[in-house]
Order: sequence, then structure tokens, then C-alpha cells
Amino acid sequence: MKTGVTMHKMAVLACALVVVGVQPGRAMSAIEVMERAQERFARYRTFSARIHKEFHWAALDRSSSREGRMYLRRPDEFRVEMEDGSLVVADGEAIWTYTPRNEQAIVSPYQADLQTPWEILMDYSGRFRPIATEQAELDGRSCHLLIMEPYAETTQVVQLKVWIDRRRWYLRRVEQFETNGNVTTYTLRGVETDRRLDDSLFEFVVPEGTDIIDRRPAPPPANGGR
Repeated sequence: MKTGVTMHKMAVLACALVVVGVQPGRAMSAIEVMERAQERFARYRTFSARIHKEFHWAALDRSSSREGRMYLRRPDEFRVEMEDGSLVVADGEAIWTYTPRNEQAIVSPYQADLQTPWEILMDYSGRFRPIATEQAELDGRSCHLLIMEPYAETTQVVQLKVWIDRRRWYLRRVEQFETNGNVTTYTLRGVETDRRLDDSLFEFVVPEGTDIIDRRPAPPPANGGR
């Protein structure tokens, strides 16, 4: 008798959960995962991480990799530096792109709608649609693995895989597959949030002997040209 009563109560509870829209054990959709990760990132004042970039050239069956770091500070400052000395710095007013091999620095105006590196990695909704979501392990961490394809058939990237940390909602890895078989992988490690970042990180000091290409618009003449 007790067993029957217990089963009846469980059935009633299940029906109640369905009515109020709560489905126990329901897996999150890819869109829900992306929205949760973006919501979490929006709370941070600063964000920094090590970057590992790997490129596989399908035609030659060769791979190359580079290490670097990224630093972001709201509302509009960021720095991306790679081990070969290449550097991109945004100070809120201008963006400096430095290539030591060419001994050249390009300075461009900072656009109000410019996306930070993290937002570029996270903002897929306008370009890709999710086709599957899985659970996966990455560096010993449990992740949501999103598999996406582009809306436009003419794009060079035919598939995107995105790993999101299930506990902290950090982006862990992005893998891009191209039509020619090339694969580019970005992996983030050593993530730190809301740590104080020194102002000097977002200031570009021009190395001696560097050729500067200034793409910023010329300031208007003083007194309106009079």
C-alpha cells in the first residue's frame, strides 16, 4: 500500500514540475550555454588568461603553435601579446598594433563599437548556429562542448567547436575548421578575473627605430580654420 502511495506522490510531483516548467535533469541547450557564459563575463571588471594558438596546415600536414597572454579591463582597454613580440594594445582612445619583425607599429582610432578579444571569441550568435551540444573533458575540467555551423555558405569557416567550463562558465577553447581542411585552435588557461591590472599594460611605448603608420583622422584646424 505504501509503495502505491509513494508512486502516486511521485507521479503528482512530476506532473507539477512539468506544469510550472521545471524539468529535472534537462540538459542546457547551446544557446542557453552561450547566454550564461556571456552573462557571467559581463560581470567582470578585468579578465586575463594565457593563450595557446595552434594552426594545422592540411595541405602540408604541418602544425605550428604560439603562446601569449591577454588582458582586458572595462570599459575599453585590452592588451594581447604573443611570444614573438607582436602586440595589440587598446588604451580607450586608440589601438596600437606592433609587429617587431617589420619594426612597424600601426595606430588606428578606437571605435565605440569595437569588440574586445574575449567578446570576439564569444559572440557567435550572428554568424553561427548551434547544431549540437555535448559534455566533454578538457585539461581535467568538465565542459559544455558546442558544435556550430555558419549561417552563410560562403564563409571560409565551415564548423566551430567551443568549450565552456561547466563550473565557472569561462571560455576554454575554440576550434575553427576551414573549407580547405585547415584547423585553428585557441586555448585559454590560467584565467583570472577581477584582479588589479597595472595601468602600464594598456600603454604602448614605441620601441626605438619603429616606423609608425598613423591611421587616425587629422584633428580639425584650430578655431575652425580661421
